[in-house]
Amino acid sequence: MMRTILGAMLLVLALAMAGPASAASFDCSKATTAFEKAICDNPKLSADDDTLAVAFATAIGGLSKPAVIAMRAEQRAWLDFATRSCTDHAEPLSDVDTYTDNQIDCLGLAFSTRTGVLEQSRMLGGHRFAVSSSYSALPDPDAVDDPTSYWKVATHQLTYPALDGGKADAEGFDSFISDTVASVSGSITDEGGDAMSDAQSDTTVDITLSEVVGTRVTLKVMTNWFGHGAAHSNWGITYAHYLLGRQRAMEASDIFAGEGWEKTLTDIATAELKREHGDNLQLEGVENLGAIITDPSRWSFGSDYGLTIQFEPYEVAAYAYGAPTIVVPWESLGDIMSESSDSVRYGS
Repeated sequence: MMRTILGAMLLVLALAMAGPASAASFDCSKATTAFEKAICDNPKLSADDDTLAVAFATAIGGLSKPAVIAMRAEQRAWLDFATRSCTDHAEPLSDVDTYTDNQIDCLGLAFSTRTGVLEQSRMLGGHRFAVSSSYSALPDPDAVDDPTSYWKVATHQLTYPALDGGKADAEGFDSFISDTVASVSGSITDEGGDAMSDAQSDTTVDITLSEVVGTRVTLKVMTNWFGHGAAHSNWGITYAHYLLGRQRAMEASDIFAGEGWEKTLTDIATAELKREHGDNLQLEGVENLGAIITDPSRWSFGSDYGLTIQFEPYEVAAYAYGAPTIVVPWESLGDIMSESSDSVRYGS
C-alpha cells in the first residue's frame, strides 16, 4: 500500500515539474504525425492529453481482464476518431500539415469530452461499471469541398455503461443496455435509421449512470441531433431503469397499481405541471400527455420528496424553455402506489 501511494506521489510530482514540451502522455521527441505535433506544440492540448491519459488509467483500474481489453480497443478506436474528426475531410492530416487554431480548439473539446466519458467507468452503489463507446467521423458530401462551410465533417458519439460483475447480472444488464441503445439510436434523427452513418448531421447519445440504489440502476439518456445547417439542435433527456435482483427492466406496475392509476397520476401531474410552470406552458393541442406522464422512461427517483417527471423540449413549452420537469409529491400518490414501490425505489 505504501509503495502504491509513493508511486502515485512521484507521478504527480513528475507531471508538475515537467515543462510544456514533455507534459504530453508520450515522448514528444518522437512525435512524427501532425496530430502528435499539435499535442506537443500546444501547452493546453498537451495538458488535456495528459489528463486524458490519467483518466484512462483510472478508468481501467480494478476491471476484469476482458473489460480492460475491450476498453483498450475502444480507446484506440477513439484515438482514430480524434485524428479524423477535427479535419476538413474526416481523414488524418498528413505529417507535413498543421492544425489551424479552430482545429486545435476542436481537438481540445474532443479530449475533454473523452475524459468525461472515461469518468463513467467507476464503482457506484457497490457495483463496478465499465464504459463502452462508439465513434464515427464522416465527410459531409455537400460541404466537404466548400471553403465557407462550418460543417465539413459529421461526427457521432455513442457511450453507455457495462456492468463488470457476476455473469448472470452482467449478461442481463448488458442485454438491457443493448435494447436501450437500439431504441434510442434509431429515433434521434428526423428520418430514423442508423445515426452513426449519417454524413449530414452530428449526433450524441450519452447513456450515463444516474443512480445505483441497492439493486436498482437508473440511467440518464441524453441525446442530441444537429442537422448541418439547422437553426438549432434537437435534444432530449429520458431515463431507463434496471432491477438487478430481478434481472429485468423496471415496469410501471413496479411503482403503481390499481384500477385507473394512469388517470390519477395524469391528473395529479398535470395539475403540478401547471402549478410549477404556469404561463410558460403551451398545452393546447398537446397529444398523449397522459402517455408521457405514465411512461417509466420519463421518471426519475432522485428526489426524496416525490416522483420527478421529465418532459422533452417542444412537448409542453416552447423550445427556448428547455426540457421542463416536475416533482409530484409521494404523499399525493399514496392511493395508487404498488406494494413493491418502496422496494424498487430503495433497491431492496
